[in-house]
Amino acid sequence: MNLMRKLTKSAFLALGLAAAQHVSAFTLWGPVEGWQTSDLDYSNPAGSIRYYYFNVDPGFDGRENGAPKNFGEGSRLTTPILTYGFDATFLDYFGAQGVAAVDSAMHVLNALPSASEANLANFLTDGAEQINYTAQAMELLDIKSTVLWLMANHMGLLGETHVYDLAARSHYSTPACTYEYFVINRNYDPITYQPSLYVNGRLQWYTIWDGCPLVNVAEPAEHPPDSTAPRFSAVATGNNLEFGGFYLNFTRDDMGGLKFLYNSKYYDYQSLDSNTVVEPFANDTYEAVGTNAITGLSNFVGLIGGVEKITFVKVGFDSQLNPGFTPLTYHYSVPWVTNSRLSTLSVARTVNTPDILFTAAFLTTENPLGDTTLARSGSFIQSPYVSPGGGIVPSTIAAPVLVVLNNVGPIYYDVNPGFLDFQDPFEYPVFNWGSFDGSTNPPVVFPEGTSLAELEAEVLEGGTPVSVSPWVPVNTINTNTTTTTTGTVTGGQISP
Repeated sequence: MNLMRKLTKSAFLALGLAAAQHVSAFTLWGPVEGWQTSDLDYSNPAGSIRYYYFNVDPGFDGRENGAPKNFGEGSRLTTPILTYGFDATFLDYFGAQGVAAVDSAMHVLNALPSASEANLANFLTDGAEQINYTAQAMELLDIKSTVLWLMANHMGLLGETHVYDLAARSHYSTPACTYEYFVINRNYDPITYQPSLYVNGRLQWYTIWDGCPLVNVAEPAEHPPDSTAPRFSAVATGNNLEFGGFYLNFTRDDMGGLKFLYNSKYYDYQSLDSNTVVEPFANDTYEAVGTNAITGLSNFVGLIGGVEKITFVKVGFDSQLNPGFTPLTYHYSVPWVTNSRLSTLSVARTVNTPDILFTAAFLTTENPLGDTTLARSGSFIQSPYVSPGGGIVPSTIAAPVLVVLNNVGPIYYDVNPGFLDFQDPFEYPVFNWGSFDGSTNPPVVFPEGTSLAELEAEVLEGGTPVSVSPWVPVNTINTNTTTTTTGTVTGGQISP
């Protein structure tokens, strides 16, 4: 009887805790740690494949340039403005329509509120991804939605393929494939900052997949208890984007992660970006001017606050028509703690090439169903401080990132023996790039032929608007609570 009472009490306690728990969370990103090895299905070394998400459940999350971090260890950008541009390979293949698709993604990002003013109730939990069924039938991947995922990652967020991660995997008995696993939850509520099993209101469970004896890899694969429910929802989750899918906006938990990372009252011991110097004067606007000799303190490291908001500005870059890039210097301020007092750093940052450069190339892969869609390269600026206890000090996400989109398509999948020719009814396309929305307009399928005038317009003065119709996203943010970064920008364009 006593045992029954204890079990009943425990059951009601568990229900009470579940009812009180917030149902949202985000995952932080940073450099790979030594224990995050490939047999635990981390991208180690950085950029290598995650076996499960490359070979078993292929998708964008098959390669990562970092790994999930514990609370207080996540990386972030320390510059409030990022420039982006396109080289000749991108313009040749994707043309003005491809540029317009990227601009549409940047428009969504620039419309996000600042961290301290974000009201998470204004963001969707379900329905942020819509389906264009014509594009789905054509196996099209949406460029603008892909860019939204990439930028969520670049700003410091990982998605639902890291709600659970393996901390250890070891033999515990004689049979070769008998293992015990230690699973950790690295998914944090944006309100309480406590570990959470939910993302955008959806409970996530996991099933451990182990490749033994064929491959020495295991992965706790996330999935909702309801097998009929969508598996993922966050834009930061690369595997969430499906063929024919397009994002309306960031979800509540995507914005929750940014609200935590970039709040000006969240201070971390970090480095400023490598191209910055601390100036002896203050300037609160984002001002781009011609580069002059700037004297000041470089390689600054200190206890700095979040920059509140990242603004994306398009600039001209090397193309067939306009080679070279004119360096720009941006002035802005960053919250700072010095001598136990709140202060402000005046910072100048020189941009010698676009921070985010979009290119195109033929990307080969060892798995035709794997991550053939794109490649990216980025880096972290490690903190010079080393904790004597061995704890992880947050790194700074370096502003530059190279994005390479596969320009070979459509790609078709065949096997031998079986079906080897285009006429076979079982042959199907792997993917092709497209641009589409929820309107009745037909999807744009790349490569899209463009005129010389369009290409020329794209490179003059940082990308003068051309005669295309960029997609305008559905406004899922309450404009009464939204603020957009403003300032004087010369030599670039903030997406309207």
